[in-house]
Amino acid sequence: MVSLSPVLDVLAVSIALLSLAPLRDVARLAREPAAKRGWQALLAAVAFCMLLVTIKAVRELHHPLDTATALQLILQLVGASIITTFAQLARRTALDVVRLARFEAQALTDGLTGLGNRRLFTERLEEETARARETGASLSLVVLDIDHFKRVNDTYGHAIGDMVLKHIADAAMAGMRNADTVCRIGGEEIVIIMPRIDPAQAAEMADALRATVGAMAVSVGDGRSVTATVSLGFATRQLEEGGESLFRRADAALYAAKRDGRDRVILAA
Repeated sequence: MVSLSPVLDVLAVSIALLSLAPLRDVARLAREPAAKRGWQALLAAVAFCMLLVTIKAVRELHHPLDTATALQLILQLVGASIITTFAQLARRTALDVVRLARFEAQALTDGLTGLGNRRLFTERLEEETARARETGASLSLVVLDIDHFKRVNDTYGHAIGDMVLKHIADAAMAGMRNADTVCRIGGEEIVIIMPRIDPAQAAEMADALRATVGAMAVSVGDGRSVTATVSLGFATRQLEEGGESLFRRADAALYAAKRDGRDRVILAA
């Protein structure tokens, strides 16, 4: 005669089995390595416990069901239900966090270029200015504008103008460090926040970006290509200077570069 104990063991394993897929999904969604390893360890622990319960069910196939065993089986069923419910709630929560992160990224990203937008620029400049004030680290800012961009739009159309802008945005991203923040703040104006870098090196990177853009030829189809140059204003934070003042000086340097003939980097006074 088959005991009821193995039947309840199998039921507990079946309930716990429903937790494996959610735990696997949470482990995949985790971004921090330590968190990912933690969820993977929990997944392995649940699978191992299921294996032990299955072995126990086989061994007790013909054992009578006494009170102690019945209580133990009830605890197993409750435990399996709890871990399964926990796993499913964890997956739902993780998916919600991922969705919120995507919405946040969209709210801070320029749709055309993939760069940060004005909101991200404002937030990051405030953060980096506060950090520079606290630590004494250097902070530089570059303001870039495409020369005669209206002429490009008028000659080739706005679709081609958008393509040129996207290529220049890609060049700006490729030429900067991971620590730098590159944002499009409107029209053809791009700003680059460069924290914790020697100002002379930052200025060299800005001029290298200018040269890279000037050497680009953006293919627009039918064998045609469009070239463009950029003007850049460069400023390094002065002692006790705030973010708004730093931006105004870099922006003024940009206008000076425009007045002086374009396709150049001007250092702010």
